[in-house]
Amino acid sequence: MVRVCIASGKGGVGKSVICANLGVVLSERGYRVSLVDADIEGPTLGLLFGYEHTQPTLHDYLSGNASAGDVVKSLSPTLSAVFGSVQLNALLKELELERLSELTSMLEQSSDLVLVDSPPGLEEDTKAAVRASEEVLVVLNPDIPSVAGALKVRILARREGRHILGVVANRTGGEYDIPPEELEAILEEEVLGTVRDDPLVRSSLVEGIPVVSAHPESPAAVDIRRLADRLVEKLIPPRR
Repeated sequence: MVRVCIASGKGGVGKSVICANLGVVLSERGYRVSLVDADIEGPTLGLLFGYEHTQPTLHDYLSGNASAGDVVKSLSPTLSAVFGSVQLNALLKELELERLSELTSMLEQSSDLVLVDSPPGLEEDTKAAVRASEEVLVVLNPDIPSVAGALKVRILARREGRHILGVVANRTGGEYDIPPEELEAILEEEVLGTVRDDPLVRSSLVEGIPVVSAHPESPAAVDIRRLADRLVEKLIPPRR
């Protein structure tokens, strides 16, 4: 029972894709997983699962217009999610970001793992997502701008007293990629996995089905399952 913030210092690195697909893989293995789309200004988890308009949302909870029980959506017997709103008027509401910790703590009581999809950057909403978690998993692309953002996330996590679980290098396979060993040297954190750049990920986004379900033998799906193995090793005690 642990809460993990999936974070990045730069937008567009594929953080939400990693979060959604890890949730699916771990839930298929029998672990009880809760996903929370805490990317307040750019929620996409719902779209990844094919839900364009779902009500009520995290925004309703943070604005005090819905209870925790109202916003948790069951996706399978072992996977649940709290989606954010893609409606512009939801962003205009006054949100109590500190309620995010209350929500993730509640979800932790009935989950083996809570994955919190954080906003990119270092603003107050990102800090709230980090505070609502115990561990931080940093997602980056193997390039200089993304690594620079990851360094800032590392600093933020440590300031908030949170443990860095490790790093995921997403969209790998390019000629000029920074290799994992160099990423580890720069960030002083372990690279837990690499996920290859895969056009079937983009196809799955259009389908509204996570790639591990839509294309289970694709390169990205294989890599994400391997990453899930590493998370289980580090986070979840063996079952007796």
